[in-house]
Amino acid sequence: MIYHKAEKAPIDSIKINMNKNTQLPGSIEDLISSRLKQDILEQVSDAVKAVAEIEHVDSRQAYLNIQNRLQNNRQQKVLFNILLRSAAVLFIPLLIASGFLFFRQRNLPQEQQFATQEITTPLGVRSHVILPDGSDVTLNAESTIKFKIPFNHKTREVSLKGEAFFEVQKNPKLPFVVKSGDVNVTVLGTRFNCKAYEDENNISVVLAEGKVSLNTTGGQTGEVLILKPGDRAVFDKITHMTVLTNGIIDKYIGWHNGKLVFDETPMPEVAIQLGRWFGVEIEVDDPQIKNYKLTTTFENESLQEILELIKLSSPIKIKYVSATINKSNNIQTKSRVIFCK
Repeated sequence: MIYHKAEKAPIDSIKINMNKNTQLPGSIEDLISSRLKQDILEQVSDAVKAVAEIEHVDSRQAYLNIQNRLQNNRQQKVLFNILLRSAAVLFIPLLIASGFLFFRQRNLPQEQQFATQEITTPLGVRSHVILPDGSDVTLNAESTIKFKIPFNHKTREVSLKGEAFFEVQKNPKLPFVVKSGDVNVTVLGTRFNCKAYEDENNISVVLAEGKVSLNTTGGQTGEVLILKPGDRAVFDKITHMTVLTNGIIDKYIGWHNGKLVFDETPMPEVAIQLGRWFGVEIEVDDPQIKNYKLTTTFENESLQEILELIKLSSPIKIKYVSATINKSNNIQTKSRVIFCK
């Protein structure tokens, strides 16, 4: 047998060229198959190259590289732990502050948590208002209604100056309260009229449907009346006495349907209602006319038509005073109508 002695090549003469044309085995099976096809000389040559590559490995540098990688990983973990602890330190006070603000907000008085809505209608104007609970309110001329949005969790409370017709949504758990001066009206679900003009001596409540509780002094110990349909309670602001009657109530509530109903109504009262309805000033100039009473119903008539009917059906003369503008302050006066004989 002939043996070939493989001599060790110099270290500096062994190079492995890895370029784009170098073919690497795709798998272990491919590598084994390629080795089996080599003769002994090719196998020895590959072995020499491998040994030379091992001798070229800088073990110290490799160790340092591995140590640096471990150190970087260690630093990243330390940094992550610091950030995690910092986030926890910041989050805990934030959580405490949020909880404090939440419970403080819950403990605030109810009136600080609601907005107040106020709606006013001028002379000659009527408006339609839907309250937060869905209740329907028709507001007469020269009237103001005020309420909170939303209603609080105990009552549905509104305050009224002027006149309004209420159609209240029924809710047994949430009473509906109308405050008008010294009179409080409490209902659960009903239809009623409340008239409480500041320049008049009386406050009246007329019940069309349902049942209302009326406190005539606005205090806890005041007189309480229970009204049934057809009842009209009139509270005197001066004497604090209340008169309760029952009968036909159309003349008291017809206005919310666009009707002016007069039934033996004194002319001073007629003048006030017509003045509010049409936004003019109506004066009764003759004392005898103040004793006249009017019985009729107006619906969709203009002021001119109503005045002509009054003039034709009574010994009343009508005088007109047109509106003027004050040149010094540019304020316009109201038109005036004067009833005289």
